[in-house]
Amino acid sequence: MPYAYGAKINHEFDVDHLYVWLTFRHPMNQNLEPALVFWILEADEAAVDIVNSAWLDEHTLFLTSDTVAIEPTGVTLQYAGPSPNLVTVWGKQWEPWGPLPSYAGYPTAPALHNSTHENGGSDEIQVDELSGLLADIQHSFVDRGDPAAFDRTVADFTVDNSWHDLDLSAIVPAGAVAVVLKLQLKTGLPEKYIYFRKNGNVNNYNVSFLNTQVTNIWVGGDLIVAVDTARKVEYMATAYGWTAINLVVAGWWL
Repeated sequence: MPYAYGAKINHEFDVDHLYVWLTFRHPMNQNLEPALVFWILEADEAAVDIVNSAWLDEHTLFLTSDTVAIEPTGVTLQYAGPSPNLVTVWGKQWEPWGPLPSYAGYPTAPALHNSTHENGGSDEIQVDELSGLLADIQHSFVDRGDPAAFDRTVADFTVDNSWHDLDLSAIVPAGAVAVVLKLQLKTGLPEKYIYFRKNGNVNNYNVSFLNTQVTNIWVGGDLIVAVDTARKVEYMATAYGWTAINLVVAGWWL
């Protein structure tokens, strides 16, 4: 099934040439190009010839027309496909589309930046020098690796339907904002719960939980829980004689 989706279109006028960029959302096969007759270009509602096409990168096709005498106020481009020569890198053809408006000016799509970007080059962006939303702290996940034992077992938990602190500072480094907790639970009755939330929270809505479902059958799961600056969370477990509550900290966000 071809993709029923157009492309972002930009254009720029230069003396007697009209340059058009098509930016596709999926990476395209640059070894193929549809014949020029598949493109229907209009400037101010008058058809103009396309004399050349070329891929700039895997997202961007560049078209050139040399029959435009003055700068147009409106440009549209239609794709009269499908063509086996306009396909993604995994072989999907693009559906034809009707006249789509073009936006004046050179495109600023990430794909074009990527085609000329050099890691460590002059166009690198220093996040710590930005302002506004982009200046917000960027967090990254840290995989703890391969622990040799559980960090907490059932004897480490107070199970009385009340909230209690769980100090993870011996495992989680300073600066962490959240953790991934891997849990394994087992009880003699189903529907026994253990809840976790950020230390200091007082409501029971922004919580993560896991519960047993079948008598004497293990249940496991991963929970993401925010930590306070002391790397503590809170937990609450159903008052019951639990067979097992095994917990491992799998990683954290810094």
